[in-house]
Amino acid sequence: MDKDRLELSDLGRLVVDERNRRGMSLREASSAIGIPFNTLARVEKGHVPDLPKFKRLVEWCGADIRQFFEVQEKAAATTDVIAEHLRADRNLPPAAADQIAGIVSELYQALARPKEIAAVHLRAAKTFRPDAARALAVLLNDLNEALIEELTDGPEERLQV
Repeated sequence: MDKDRLELSDLGRLVVDERNRRGMSLREASSAIGIPFNTLARVEKGHVPDLPKFKRLVEWCGADIRQFFEVQEKAAATTDVIAEHLRADRNLPPAAADQIAGIVSELYQALARPKEIAAVHLRAAKTFRPDAARALAVLLNDLNEALIEELTDGPEERLQV
């Protein structure tokens, strides 16, 4: 078993190994962990328990729960990925790849729709129905865009929230 990365299917083997290391029976281990005997027996046979029991089992085994989950880095910007692919293309000279990447970047900035940044949730008043909340969010977004345009002398630059 890889110490850095564990699969969910490794949990049963991990529990069996830890139980054997501690010299415990299934009943003793289930009592020590605080989960039902039948659940522990199923886990040792390869079943995956619910999240609270999973967490208890992993901690009892002395493993790090993050070993079971793949952590992904933040995705690169679309234009950066495209530029990287263009530069890796053997058919394009570096200057041509940079030129195409620049054109793609300009088109993307001109055509991409910015994410709405205002969300409104009104739960107190019965008169504020979902339609009213959406209308208020649109109004706030429009107000934000008008302020940005006024502050930046144009719609090209947008605040990133």
